[in-house]
Parts: sequence; C-alpha cells; structure tokens
Amino acid sequence: MRVLKYISVLLILSGNLLSQHSSLTSNYLFNLFAVNPAYAGQKKALDLNIIYRKQWAGFSGSPQNISLLGSMEIRPKNLSVGLQYDNDRIGLTNTNSVRVSLAYRIKINSRHTISFGLMPGYKRIYYDFSKVRLTTEGDNVYIANTPAINLFNSGAGVFYYTKKIYFGLSSPEIIRSKTNGAFHEFNAIGGCIIKVKENITLKPSFLVRQIKNSPLQVDLNITGYFNDILGVGFAYRHKEAVVAYCDFSINKKFKVGYAFDYSIGPLKRFNTGTHEIMLNYFFGKFTDAPTPRYF
Repeated sequence: MRVLKYISVLLILSGNLLSQHSSLTSNYLFNLFAVNPAYAGQKKALDLNIIYRKQWAGFSGSPQNISLLGSMEIRPKNLSVGLQYDNDRIGLTNTNSVRVSLAYRIKINSRHTISFGLMPGYKRIYYDFSKVRLTTEGDNVYIANTPAINLFNSGAGVFYYTKKIYFGLSSPEIIRSKTNGAFHEFNAIGGCIIKVKENITLKPSFLVRQIKNSPLQVDLNITGYFNDILGVGFAYRHKEAVVAYCDFSINKKFKVGYAFDYSIGPLKRFNTGTHEIMLNYFFGKFTDAPTPRYF
C-alpha cells in the first residue's frame, strides 16, 4: 500500500512538471521583482533578497529552491538593472538559472509612473542518476548521467504604479532559443494600499498566472502592516494552498520574512507543508522607496 502511495505522488509530480516550467513559490509576496522584471530598481538603491524554500516537507525528493534577487537604479536616471539567480532541485533534477534585467521608468505625470523591463537569461538542467535506487544492479540506463540541457530565454514585463496602487503584466519566457515543447506563461499582479489608522496599513493584492495546457492559477492576498515594522498576511492559492506569511524590519535596512504554505491540493496527505525564509537588505536610504515597506 505504501508503494502505491509513492507511485501516485510521483504521477502527480510528473503532471506538474509537464504543466509548468517556472518555480511555483511565494517569493513575490516579499519582492515583486521575482515575477516582474519591470519592478527592478523601484527602491533606487541596491535592494538584495535571499530566499530559501522547502516545498512539501516530509516527502523525500520534494522541490527546494534558493533564490538570490538584487536590483538598483543606475545612471542615467530612471534606468535600472537587476539580477536573479535560482537553484531548483526536485528529485533527480537540478536546475540553475541566471537572469539579468534592464528596466526603464517613465513618469506619466506627477502621480503616475510606468516601467518597462526585459530579462534575458540562461538555464542549465541536469539529471543526477546517482540518486536512483536500482532494483537491478548495474543497469546501464542509470550508470551515466544525462548530458546537461542548456537553454537561453528572454522574459519581459510592464509595471504601472502610483503611491497607492500597482498593476503589472509579465512573462518569464517569451523567447527561447532552443525549445522542446515550451509552455508559455503570463502573469498579472496588482494591489493597493489602504491606510486604516496612523500605524495600521492594509495591502490587498493578487496574482493571476496562466500557463498553456495548465489550469489558471489565482492567488488572493491580504497583508497588514503595523507601525511600519511588522507585516502579517494570508494568501489563498486556488485549489493548491493556504499561505500565512510575515516580515519584520529589524532596522530600516535589514528585514526578515517567513511564509508557510498549507497544502489543500492532491498532495496534502503526503507532506507537512512548505516553508520559505527571506532575508532582505537595503543599501540606501529607506525613504528613497516610492512607497516604503509596502511595494
């Protein structure tokens, strides 16, 4: 019976791998640059994030991700650059990707700004067969590892914002130099800032993700900020998970965050949840951000 359970989980995992080509994480709850290259440089000075995610804890070979994201404004004014590195591991698969972004902001008027971003990138996929437990010793199929798969791609995004609202459209892989049945992905994000009291602010937000040959994914989020130091929020990922997250500003430059995903989908019986940890350091004046601490 236990063997049948593991087989069923692997079948579900294989279906997910076929239906999506980018990591499904809660990173964007801490930094919108994770899903939209046009967000790069919004805080002007260097904004650096390190995020670790362990998905479906309690299940051997479950996905884990390490992300490094950084962006800043450069000369001439309104031009920004960014870098995103990801290491994704799931079972035998090890994927490393590096993407750079270039964004340019245009002020429509004194209150409205729009930003456009491009993000070319490189991805290397490697399958480590040494981790396979063989029933037949010396099986030639699994003696050697498969050659690495190298892919070059390019994403793009647009990000519109005021001091109180934002909306963005993006795709992580619009152009790929080498394709093997690529599934194009499009993301829409949006949110607004609601001042409840002097020391309490609410930020409702959403993410809509469309991947070809995959169900539409919708995330609905609500975040509360208290004294501009503590942020606490909840998210509902349609038919996938309920997420609780928080971030705490140790000082005006250093922030830590944590997110916990509770599975409500087909894999909920096989895992104890997903954990995500974030460290953020801002190298400039905190007041440089157009809407500090909120987006």
